[in-house]
Amino acid sequence: MLGNIGETFTLDRPAFYLITFIVICNFVYVVFFKDKLSPINYILINSLFFVLIGAYLTFQSGIIVDELNLSGDSLTFILLIVSGLFLLLSVLYKKD
Repeated sequence: MLGNIGETFTLDRPAFYLITFIVICNFVYVVFFKDKLSPINYILINSLFFVLIGAYLTFQSGIIVDELNLSGDSLTFILLIVSGLFLLLSVLYKKD
């Protein structure tokens, strides 16, 4: 899969789709929903998207590590768990 010359590397393409989607959502928020959506909810939604991007990149790095017969990085997995926990705590302790 990765050894063929001329083959396009597309494993990270969905991460860029997610990042582009977040930028578009930020633009729509600034233009249309600035007064309708509270900033705390908007920050939580952005945080959710970034945790999803981190989860996707962790999954894709696992595929790449498997293809190249390398060992995985446990620190990135721990950081993903920590960021997910902080997102969960932010949702639980948010005040309207």
